[in-house]
Amino acid sequence: MLGEWGKSEKTINDLHLKFSMGKPFENVIINNFFCDEIANECFNMFPNPYIFDNSNWCYYKNPIENKYTLNKFDNHDLIKKIFSYLQTDNFLLIIKKITGIDNLETDEYLHGAGIHAYPNNGKLDIHLDYNIHPITGKERRVNLIIYLNKNWKKEYGGDIKLYDNEFNEYNKNEDVSMWNTGYLFRTSDISYHGLPTPIKCPENEFRKSLAIYYVSEPRENLTKRFKAEFFPQKNQKVNDNLKKLYEIRKTRLITNEDLKEYPNWEIDGNGFW
Repeated sequence: MLGEWGKSEKTINDLHLKFSMGKPFENVIINNFFCDEIANECFNMFPNPYIFDNSNWCYYKNPIENKYTLNKFDNHDLIKKIFSYLQTDNFLLIIKKITGIDNLETDEYLHGAGIHAYPNNGKLDIHLDYNIHPITGKERRVNLIIYLNKNWKKEYGGDIKLYDNEFNEYNKNEDVSMWNTGYLFRTSDISYHGLPTPIKCPENEFRKSLAIYYVSEPRENLTKRFKAEFFPQKNQKVNDNLKKLYEIRKTRLITNEDLKEYPNWEIDGNGFW
């Protein structure tokens, strides 16, 4: 299922070195993540978020996030097979070797993971991920995002950005392929990341990715987050309505009722949404 990188102990060791030296926090890019056959088949069979399949798609649309997610794959055999593989002991061992985190575990619930699809104007503000699993109480330690976008133009945007603790974009000039590329990074109290600049792709396309997270027993002296915490960009003005949404999002999802208190939000983005 994996590309050649997954069969080479030397390559895995090289990825470990790159991961450990990643800035502003540990991260590494894995090119040609899947073998060509699996990558192409997954691309061709990727579910269309504009066709709601048994209402399993979730759609988030507000000033902070604009995306579709799906984590139920009963009608998508290949996707189900891929996520099953990404939770095997063999693959988990590879992730342990790359990250150096020996006590990693998989999350059988795929909480927050699955298929992610971002339409034109899709975005996800800078954030720190939740770090305490709501069901198991385990600590989220590592994110793996796999891009699956063929013929994706650079001007569309959509690649994950990493930020330091002053919200300076760290990998601004890094050229990351959006096709069959894995992005593995550590989650912690300084792992600020997101794609806050709205995607500019054709209306009939969307940025496609798979996401899976790995957990462990909670470490001592952990600052606990039960929901992701979102932040504006460094040069973004935040009015009272938007500030309230950021506060709400710390504890729960934003609802349509919340947006009624910000009736003109869709035309108030000034390029930030």
